[in-house]
Amino acid sequence: MLRVGIFTDNDFEKVNGVTTTLRAAIEHAPSDLRLRVYTCDSTGVDQPNYLALKSVGVGLPFYSEMKIYAPPLRRLVTQVRADRLDVIHLTTPGPVGLAGMWVASRQRLPMVGSFHTHLAEYAAALSGSRHLGALMQAYLRWPYGQCRQILAPSEATRRVLEATRFDPAKLRVWSRGVSTSRFDPSRRSPALREQWGVSDDCPAVLYVGRLSREKGLADLLAVRRLLRGRSISHRFVFVGDGPMRQELEGAFHDAVFTGTLAPDEVAVAMASSDLFVFPSRTDTAGNVVLEAQASGLPVLVTGEGGPRENMVPGVTGSVCVTTEDLCRETLEWCLRITRRRELGAAAREYALGRRWDAALAPLYQSYREVAGAPTVSPAVASGVVAA
Repeated sequence: MLRVGIFTDNDFEKVNGVTTTLRAAIEHAPSDLRLRVYTCDSTGVDQPNYLALKSVGVGLPFYSEMKIYAPPLRRLVTQVRADRLDVIHLTTPGPVGLAGMWVASRQRLPMVGSFHTHLAEYAAALSGSRHLGALMQAYLRWPYGQCRQILAPSEATRRVLEATRFDPAKLRVWSRGVSTSRFDPSRRSPALREQWGVSDDCPAVLYVGRLSREKGLADLLAVRRLLRGRSISHRFVFVGDGPMRQELEGAFHDAVFTGTLAPDEVAVAMASSDLFVFPSRTDTAGNVVLEAQASGLPVLVTGEGGPRENMVPGVTGSVCVTTEDLCRETLEWCLRITRRRELGAAAREYALGRRWDAALAPLYQSYREVAGAPTVSPAVASGVVAA
């Protein structure tokens, strides 16, 4: 039995691509692997596959709604020893991730790293400073540099990491999957569509994710202007929350803002919509793009980042290189009901081939490979030990 500790700053109270992926990794783990998530939150949870140590959280700069927690290092070491871990999996470069790196050094354990978020791009977008983004990029090479293998969620992300001086010999692609039982067109709710005031002739244009500037949501303002200027019936539905919500509510007066929803509620919202728009140019994968297709929705994505690798252009949706492309495609799909349905049916069929059990195989193989290699204690700065 190979025992793996997954260290993350995303406790499972958060709903995002990281927690979705980690939950799937635990659920589908093969019999020769025992996975346990190590994180922190404000209450504390101790379950066989999930340990959240109680700690004090602070809001992130430029994003106070998202809290990170200072991990109790001694308690972590004690728990890791008790759990007799063989491999540590670093998923985030925040306090818990750095604690995982420190524990790996103390216990002489090999590390696998997985890259989930373009933090350098986010830092630049949210702060308005490219210099801060460059500093974040340089910082990321420190914790991930201690890993035997680094898993990127898309080929686009792998290329970015290689271009920013990550060791190409360590880089692997680990693409994402989707639960096609949770995200299913059968969850469509006529009652919810009536509540939203949508129909075939007034389609629900859906976005799911953080309501934050780095997600490219400013492009939807241009889409909004075009649709209103052409008197095209539609209703935007925003699922999620974030620092841009107030601004969006001011610009989209008749849109639906649901706030953060539980995964099953997201599945109902997706199945009850008509098309999915994801304007982010910074996402490494975009789990929601797969979830929307599994729900039977055609998808519009940008020409940058990982989401375009999780759909089939012209078959399950469109890749929009420019804002003008996004406007034009949204307009066309709002008008062409039959085309939307054809793309949605193809999207569902495509998603059925992207189930989690197959998508997770590269992760599990990485665990086995690094565990079989000779262990060498990575050098860790003394400042982390004192944290």
